[in-house]
Formats: sequence, C-alpha cells, structure tokens
Amino acid sequence: MINIGSISDLDEHTMSKYKDAIQDAFPDIILCSKVIEKYWDRVERYFPSYQMFLQSEEGELLGFMNAIPLSWNHPLEELPDEGWDWMLEKGVLDYERKIVPNTLGGLQIIVLSSHLGKGYSSLLISAAKRLFYEKEFDNFIIPIRPTFKSKYPEMKMDDYIDMKLDGKIYDPWIRTHLKGGAEIISICTKAMHIRGDLPFWEKMMNKKIDRSGAYIVEGALNLVDISIENNTGVYHEDNIWISYPNEVQDIGKFRREESSITIV
Repeated sequence: MINIGSISDLDEHTMSKYKDAIQDAFPDIILCSKVIEKYWDRVERYFPSYQMFLQSEEGELLGFMNAIPLSWNHPLEELPDEGWDWMLEKGVLDYERKIVPNTLGGLQIIVLSSHLGKGYSSLLISAAKRLFYEKEFDNFIIPIRPTFKSKYPEMKMDDYIDMKLDGKIYDPWIRTHLKGGAEIISICTKAMHIRGDLPFWEKMMNKKIDRSGAYIVEGALNLVDISIENNTGVYHEDNIWISYPNEVQDIGKFRREESSITIV
C-alpha cells in the first residue's frame, strides 16, 4: 500500500530526502534560478496541502508533486510566455494579496531515481486531479519540462514536440501527460530565465569563454546567449503549457488510478 500526504506529514529524515531529490533531479542551471530562490520557501509555507508526497508503508519517500493555486480568468491560450517563473511568482503574490484562486498549477513532479518506471508519476498526476476536483477549480495547468529535450538544445521546441520513435511521441514526459488526458496549449519560450556574468557562465560550463555567441550548457533545454561585450549571458528555457480538462466523466478514471493509495 502506498500512502500520500502533504509536506506537513514529513519527518526530518524524509524532508532531507525531499530536498536532496530536488537537487538531484535538475541541472545546475535550473538550481541557479533567482525566482526559485525568492519564492520557493513561501510555496511550502503558504500551500502545504498542495505539496503531495508518495511514501511506502515503511515511510520511504517514493516521489512527490509540488503545486500552487493561482487566479487565471482568461483563455488558456493566453497563458504567459514566462510560463513556470510567472506561475510560481503569481501564485505566491495572489496569496499575499488575498486573491481567490481558481486554477491549480503544477510546478514539478519528481520520482526518486530508485523508483523510476513504476508508474508513480501517474499516481501523482491522479492525486493532483483529485485535488483539482475537490477545490472545484476551473483550470489545471502545468508548464512541463520535457525529459529528453536537453539532448537537443539546438532544436526548436515546435519540432521537438513532433518527434516520434516507433510511431510514438519521443519524449516520455510529454507522452505520459497526453496519455493521462492532458492537452497541449502552447509553448512558453521564456518559462525560466537565468542571467549571469561571464564568470558565472564559465563556472557553469567549466571552461573559458572567449567569444560571443550561443553555447550549450549541460542540462539546458536551449542554448545560452553569451555577450563578451556586455559581460553577460542569458538563458531562456522553453517549456510546454498543458492543461487537464475539467470533465466530470474523468472522476471515475482517476479514482480507479488511485485505488492503491491511502490518503493520510
């Protein structure tokens, strides 16, 4: 039996495992985000019930999903190009301004490396769907970061989305969400924004930068634009806005999906 709880249920050991899993899941370029540095601790403090954790009967951490409530009263096609950064900031500021949310935003889903391939990401998506229905929100949106896009940093996301292998969508994360009922809305080309001076990027790439131009950085989904003249480099990351439909007929489906979960 698998248990699902909130961040408030974690003991000190499991909290440490949670923090380590985030560090392990992302490349250094993402962990340097100023938006994360500014707002992440408030996500955990303001919205504990939106942070969902899968644990075994023995208390072992299997995976988790971080989410945030926010207000969005426009067509989903008008979701901002700033994607993930925008959603994190807006959810926190909406809360501080006492704006009533009507939208669930998925920030990340991480399954610990020792438990990959066991269907836990789908269970976490199901738990988020349940929260979506319980809150009676209008929208459930996620700016997803495709798993294998970093292998093709020079490829446009428009082309990457259409890549197929053996007749199936190439990227497993895109495939998982579409199989779960999500719909692709648009590409957000500035979903994450990282800026730094030349020493910052030289440390990131572990090499001397001697010319302006576009550079590949390990783990980055896109190229980094370096300007020697301005002593700066800028990284804009493409993500993909997706949404899950608010349809009553989906309730039975995700209840079946989570039949092996105990809510604590």
